[in-house]
Amino acid sequence: ATSADYAPFEFHKMVNGKDTIMGFDISLAQEIADQLGKELVIKDMDFGNVLTELQNGNADMAIAALSANEERKKQVDFSDVYFKAEICCIIRKEDSAKYPSLESFNGVSVAAQTGSVQETVVKEQMTGAKLVSLAKMPEEIMQLTAGKVDAVVSETAVAAGYIASNPDLMIASFKVPYDSEGSSVAVQKGNTELAKQINEVIAKLKESGKMGELIDKANEEAVDAK
Repeated sequence: ATSADYAPFEFHKMVNGKDTIMGFDISLAQEIADQLGKELVIKDMDFGNVLTELQNGNADMAIAALSANEERKKQVDFSDVYFKAEICCIIRKEDSAKYPSLESFNGVSVAAQTGSVQETVVKEQMTGAKLVSLAKMPEEIMQLTAGKVDAVVSETAVAAGYIASNPDLMIASFKVPYDSEGSSVAVQKGNTELAKQINEVIAKLKESGKMGELIDKANEEAVDAK
């Protein structure tokens, strides 16, 4: 289970005339499937449904740049961390002087993906802002460029790709304090055997240096994917 709107982790791109889901998480999922001798079947859905689909037994694992926070750990089990992320605010370039800090968003609208840690960041660190929860990252960017929201809270790696495609946008100059749990693969609660197998694959990829190669490849593939 994934939500393919979050380049370079997972996204759609036309390849030889075919709509293809690719990205860092998808490559990792393929490595896991290959090393377990399984066929990878990708189920694309809204981010807010990913863990529900897993809990309902409609998926064996969920890979969607998921942070293993305490609330999610009550619902599902997680693998070891395979990627550590940073959080930022995407704003319009014309507003660079207007928004120099988290506090400067008091009273204005800030978008974040429904069910994400970015949504929690807005609620807990931008308490004066008006949270606009949206299902898909492209929707957030469209709302920002149209002037319907004043910022989008996003992972920095994801923000870079959208900014490359939208030259009127930028990453705000201030840092967003965020103690990242890192991205992990989710499995059904109690499926310790699968979690152990996934951890073995993650360890091998890190030790061999291939994990870094998968990240670099995804960044290259994500160009013009929006």
